[in-house]
Amino acid sequence: MKKEENLPQEIALEHEYIIFEQSSMKLIKNAREEMIENSRNEKRVYHTQEHPDALLERAEKIANIFDLTNHQKLLCKLAIAYHDLIILTDLPDPGNITATIKRHRGAREGDLCGQEGNEGQSAKKAELAMRQINESYKSTVFSEEDIKIVFSSIEATYPDTKLTTFKSDPDYEEIIKINPKREGVITWLEERQIDKGLLFFQPHLEKPLEKGELIPFEVLVMILADLSGSGLVSRDEFALEGDKEFQELYVNIANPDKQKILLESDSEKDEALREKASLEILKWLNIQVGFVAWQMLRIEKIIFLLIKNKQINPLVGEKLRSIFNKFENNIKDSFERANHTDKEYLEIKENKGSKSAFAYLLDTLHFKRLD
Repeated sequence: MKKEENLPQEIALEHEYIIFEQSSMKLIKNAREEMIENSRNEKRVYHTQEHPDALLERAEKIANIFDLTNHQKLLCKLAIAYHDLIILTDLPDPGNITATIKRHRGAREGDLCGQEGNEGQSAKKAELAMRQINESYKSTVFSEEDIKIVFSSIEATYPDTKLTTFKSDPDYEEIIKINPKREGVITWLEERQIDKGLLFFQPHLEKPLEKGELIPFEVLVMILADLSGSGLVSRDEFALEGDKEFQELYVNIANPDKQKILLESDSEKDEALREKASLEILKWLNIQVGFVAWQMLRIEKIIFLLIKNKQINPLVGEKLRSIFNKFENNIKDSFERANHTDKEYLEIKENKGSKSAFAYLLDTLHFKRLD
C-alpha cells in the first residue's frame, strides 16, 4: 500500500495494518456466512461452521508456540475460514446402505481430482477474495506473499490415506528414540492385536518436509490444527467429531427414512441391511483407534523433520508435544469405547433383538432420530 503523504512513516504503517486487519476480518466474516449457507444447502454434519471455529482455537495455541505475529495469525485465520468452503461430493448408490459419499479431493495436478478438487477451488476462492480487496482499495492490502501463504495453506490440506502398520515408516526408530513414551502406546496396542491403522496424511506438506524443504509457519499451523485434533482435544470432543464425520460420509445410514425402515421392519431383506449397517458402525468405531495412533506418530514425524531441517529447535519441538498431549488418552478411550459398544450391541441384540441393538448404535453415534 502506498504511504499516505504528510504522515510519518510509523503512522502510515499503522494505518496500513489497520486496513489489512479490517479487510481480513471482513473476508473471514464473509467466509463464515457462506460456510453456514453451504452447510445448510448441502446438509453437512461435520464440515459446518463448528469445524473452522474449533480449528481457530487450536491454531491459536500452535501459532503462539511458533511465535507468529498478528499479521501471520490473521493469514492463518483466513486460510482456516476458507479451507472447507467448497466441498463437492458424489452421492452413493441409495441401494447400498454402507456406501459413502465421494468428496472431490484435489489441489494440484496429480491429486485425485487435480486442481479443480475441493481444496484447489477453496484456495482459489480465498485468492479471489483477497485480490478483490486489493482492487477495491486500488492498493496492495494483501501482498503477493500473503496471497501465496493463504493459497498454499489451503492446498496443503489435501489428504491422502493408506492402511499400513505403525512401524512401516522408515523413520519410526528415530521417532521412538526421541520420544520413547510413544513406543509404550504402540506396544500397548500390539498387545491387543492392533499393529496397523488408517493413516491420513497431507502429501503437499509431508513430501516437501521429507526433501528438507522449509515450510511457512502459517501452513504448519493450518495443517497441525486441521488433521491432528485428536492430540489436542478431550475424549468427548474427539468422539463427537468422529461421529459427525460418520454421519456426513454414510448418508444412507443417516437417511431418516432408511433408519425408520431399519428400526421397524421385520422383513428378511431389512434384517440383512440392518446387520450390514450395524457392522459398519462398529467397524468405524474400531478404525478410530488406529487413526489416532497414526496421527500421534505423524505429529512426531513432522516435529522430527522440522528439527532435522533446522526449521525449529528441540525446545520448540517439546512445546509442540506439550500441547499435543491427548493422543494416548484418545487412543485408549477409543479402544475402550469400541469394545464397550461391541459388547453392548451383542447383548442388546441377544436380549431385545436387532432393531433395539441398531437403535442403540444410532444413539451411541449421536444420530438425531425421528421417533
